[in-house]
Amino acid sequence: MKFLPGITLVPVLHERAAFSSYIRNLCNTEKYDCIAVDLPEPFKEELCDAVNELPFISAVTAAGKTEAASPLYYIPTDPCDATIEGIRQAQQKRIPCNFIGFPELFPTEPVPPLPDEYAIKTMGYNEYSTLCVHVLSKYKPGAEEERASQYIAYKLHQLRIYHKNILAIVHFRHIIQTIRHFKQERTYNLSFSPMQDYVTETYTINPDHLYFALGELPFITGLFEKERHDLFAEPVDITDTIKDLFCRTRNDYYDNNEDIIELSPVRIQSALTFLRNLTVMEKRLIPSLFDIVSAAKGIGGNAFAVRILKSAKYYPYLPIDQKHPSVSIGINRIQRPDRDSPEHAINLFRDTEMVWKTLSIKPDPSKMRKKKYRFFWNPLGMCSHLPEDSRVENFNSYIRTKALRILCEDFVKTERFEASVKDGIDIRETLRNWYTGDIYIKEIPPSRGSVDTVVIIFDDSHDDKYPHRTTWYAEHGEESTLTFYGTDPFEDMIGPGVARCQYGGLSLLFPPHHIPSAFDLTENSPLKKLSHRLTYGALLFTKERSVAYVSAKKPDIYLRRLASKMKKRLIWIPISSFSSETLRRLRRFHILNGKQVRSWASRFIGE
Repeated sequence: MKFLPGITLVPVLHERAAFSSYIRNLCNTEKYDCIAVDLPEPFKEELCDAVNELPFISAVTAAGKTEAASPLYYIPTDPCDATIEGIRQAQQKRIPCNFIGFPELFPTEPVPPLPDEYAIKTMGYNEYSTLCVHVLSKYKPGAEEERASQYIAYKLHQLRIYHKNILAIVHFRHIIQTIRHFKQERTYNLSFSPMQDYVTETYTINPDHLYFALGELPFITGLFEKERHDLFAEPVDITDTIKDLFCRTRNDYYDNNEDIIELSPVRIQSALTFLRNLTVMEKRLIPSLFDIVSAAKGIGGNAFAVRILKSAKYYPYLPIDQKHPSVSIGINRIQRPDRDSPEHAINLFRDTEMVWKTLSIKPDPSKMRKKKYRFFWNPLGMCSHLPEDSRVENFNSYIRTKALRILCEDFVKTERFEASVKDGIDIRETLRNWYTGDIYIKEIPPSRGSVDTVVIIFDDSHDDKYPHRTTWYAEHGEESTLTFYGTDPFEDMIGPGVARCQYGGLSLLFPPHHIPSAFDLTENSPLKKLSHRLTYGALLFTKERSVAYVSAKKPDIYLRRLASKMKKRLIWIPISSFSSETLRRLRRFHILNGKQVRSWASRFIGE
């Protein structure tokens, strides 16, 4: 806003990408001969040098020379901060950059809740600023804030003497009082007592702690830096970057062949919808890291939530040759290399308070811990996880019912209506013969027999991946006899006595009875594929004539001939008729090292 000829006053909040982008666009469209930033003058020399080293982020600290000085203060060179952007623009355009902030350092109060800055995209910057100024008109600043605003007005009067077109970047907490003091004549003749001397130092921030120093997520900050260096890049939209965070995290771990659940675009969209609802409930438009990780856990479980957390906190520009010592940063804490313990520190860019929130995430154990779990495994004890048993049995019951329905549909008779509608009108056939004016009915014969065996083939092309082949017998009459081939349980130990596996294929026999393992029977047979051996066992031990066969492809000619020779029939149900979420939850299972492990298994399984 131009409140006087020669001075463009832009109110901003710290560490918000929307304000930084506005300052950059303003400097590219307008021509200024001076840029003034609302930062304390003691930081000027060190901070300008640190900004010149961007995109490598560092922190400039300031402390009083006396022992009884105020707490340690620091300013991070956040690329998404509007004042840092102002310094960068001044350096690039070779124009003076003046620090007009109050030189006496003091703790600042959190800014009252303001409208979300994402509204700038639709409202426009001037309208948004007017709305924020209206909200802040009820805010009563303290004596130190009042004095700081007076000092800013004083410095602007001085700069008007030497420069004709000034861009002044002032924080929202000072904007109202600065305008009021600027218009008062007594501001010309202000005098300030000598200020305290400060010692400033520059440190490289530990990359793992960048989240505590930056306002935006390090992932988003990195995207803004990449967009800055690409002349033809589209402007970064923060909400779109959240979608990129989910998609890139999924794609990166697919490329690395890591064990990660399959996340379809539909599930990613579900996560974004859930995230939007969480954000709106907090009366915001831009989600927080806590909400992002919560949404990731909701659609991908603990493993995906941990990976999203790591991706969100990753900043791609890491210094290779550090010119400055490294510091660790937390909430209001800094651990300097020459100090034995963390010390209280105040981030002068922190407009809102950071608070700790607890989210239960169970990360996968390290490789060394997995080896330890494997070493203590007792080969004499093995059982299943009860919630997964219930899931499999429910699916088994549904498949058997569906197979019977398909079996009945094969014998359905359709005929033209004459006297009775029998089992109902056949809508499809009636519409097909609509031009004749006839109505067709269907007759469903009574079901013949039942289905007691279900074969589910998830993967029939990579037998080498499934060395674990066995039969589990039912613990009670409501369970099925389970024969399966799966991945090696010792390759993925996630807890003490808890191994995570994936089915390649399984066969369920209900009601259960004791049968030998199909894989032992076919060890020396001509059957080579695991899916064929599993299906042969199902055909051999079923007491019914029909066997439900769930797979991606129809049973091949070999299996059909085998079933015909044994006077059995395979009822094919396409596996694509089930949702990917259902198949994911069904395919992954856990092996426990004894029934006593069931008491703590859920703490490590987490789903």
